Amino acid sequence: MTGDIKGKFKDQSFFDKNIALDGSAFVNCVFSKCTMVYSGGEVPVLSGCRFSDCGWQFGNEAANTIAFLSGMYRGGFDSLIESTFHEIRRGAMISRPVPPEPAKTGASAAARFLKPLRIFQIPKQDQ
Repeated sequence: MTGDIKGKFKDQSFFDKNIALDGSAFVNCVFSKCTMVYSGGEVPVLSGCRFSDCGWQFGNEAANTIAFLSGMYRGGFDSLIESTFHEIRRGAMISRPVPPEPAKTGASAAARFLKPLRIFQIPKQDQ
């Protein structure tokens, strides 16, 4: 396997490459025998792509999230994790609240970036 591929690509083919997904965009690309690596950074764009005999790896923050979810599942929170996967199957997407205009509220630019991301809400489970 040679080289890490990262960036924005359209209508290209990749063979036997490490593909760094974080912040990358691939449109109508073909991946063959590649290793697809997501490390928990900016969500990549994968639109109209085809994959043949590729491996998928999760590193850094993405690996930490998977380890955390696995531990929760084994620690008695299996219904919460199953609910999370149910929401993923339904197409849960990241949504960001639209911040108010700073001129109207006096909010600083830094304060706008501190708002948490809300992916979806899981109903409380009876324990």
